[in-house]
Amino acid sequence: MSEKPPIVVKVGGGALAGGALEDLPGILASGRRVAIVHGGGQQLTRMLDLLGIESRFHEGLRVTDEAALEVAEMVFAGNVNKALARELNDLGVPAVGVSGTDGPTLVVEPVPELGRVGDVVEVNPDLVRALWDGGFVPVIAPLGSGPEGAYNVNADSAAAALAVGLGAAHLFLLTDVDGLLAAGEPVDFLAPDECEGYVESGQAAGGMVPKLRAASMAAHGGAEARIVNGNKAGVLAAAIAGAKVGTLISGRVATSCKQ
Repeated sequence: MSEKPPIVVKVGGGALAGGALEDLPGILASGRRVAIVHGGGQQLTRMLDLLGIESRFHEGLRVTDEAALEVAEMVFAGNVNKALARELNDLGVPAVGVSGTDGPTLVVEPVPELGRVGDVVEVNPDLVRALWDGGFVPVIAPLGSGPEGAYNVNADSAAAALAVGLGAAHLFLLTDVDGLLAAGEPVDFLAPDECEGYVESGQAAGGMVPKLRAASMAAHGGAEARIVNGNKAGVLAAAIAGAKVGTLISGRVATSCKQ
């Protein structure tokens, strides 16, 4: 197994062509191990709509009852997970689709006000490491195991927990903008304790909120988290090489993170 610390990448549930994940073959060739966590909220909402099940949210997080959980497991661990694994294989990345309940890799505690939603409290790295040892890249659906079976898990926070649990050097949170924006320009660097201030001030809203909180959690756990534009090829390789890309959230001082 490579001595280089691994990286964790969180990607949405959409197509990969033309984006940052095209960097992965080169990153893998350098001896770096990679784990991918994906979302799929839009696909889940569409399927719930088709089935006549209302989508409800609390403070930006999806409320998941028993019916919605059944659909979430079908969408996340089924269509989205396997489609992403196939696309990665087409890019030359030997991907294997699994769920956080496999292993189980992600162990959660329920979030009472959200129904069958869990916060990750334990990461079991054995399955991920076994796939790495076999030469594969795990693609992990955002589900976890809890006291009553499967639970929906926010994909950003799942990726952060996994990054800490695997001892990752980098967590990349891919989005459709060039990082956290202030006055239209990316914020280069944040200390982890600064993230919540952007949420409270309203400068971070919508999907940026869970990304900042996940980045803060990962940074507190020792990983360097970076919010980057996943539509741009080259950003992952550039960030690993030390370039200033997106918004870096790190417990190190800003000057050392920009070398």
